[in-house]
Amino acid sequence: MSAVNASELVLVLLVVLVVGALTFVWARRRIISGDGRPVMLCARRDEPEARWRLGLARLGADRFEWFSIVGPSVRPEVSWLRGQVELGSPRPTPDVIPGLAEPVAVSGRAGGRTCEFAFVPAAYTAVRAWLESSPPGYNVNVA
Repeated sequence: MSAVNASELVLVLLVVLVVGALTFVWARRRIISGDGRPVMLCARRDEPEARWRLGLARLGADRFEWFSIVGPSVRPEVSWLRGQVELGSPRPTPDVIPGLAEPVAVSGRAGGRTCEFAFVPAAYTAVRAWLESSPPGYNVNVA
């Protein structure tokens, strides 16, 4: 095999690898948001001094779920019941979080677990509205 053929083979494999990785990220994102539930970019960190991890927040009828932006799993890393979620007040964060323009940080707690989330202001408003509204079927017989 000549050097030209070997370099062409390496280039083809590299292109296939990049296209495959992009296709996987796209397909995973479609699977996570496939059932029509709202999905938004959101960063998370468990410790105040830890680095932010970019991910996807998904709002379901009864759950708040957070997925890492990259990775093979389509299962959420954090999944909290709607009635147990407590979010603090939003505050601007001086940290630069790639993918989030002018993010606001918010502390979250549920089921004995605490962590901090960063949203763009519009996404935080959507999460707050979802949290403060009643889930389907909750107190339906209240007169």
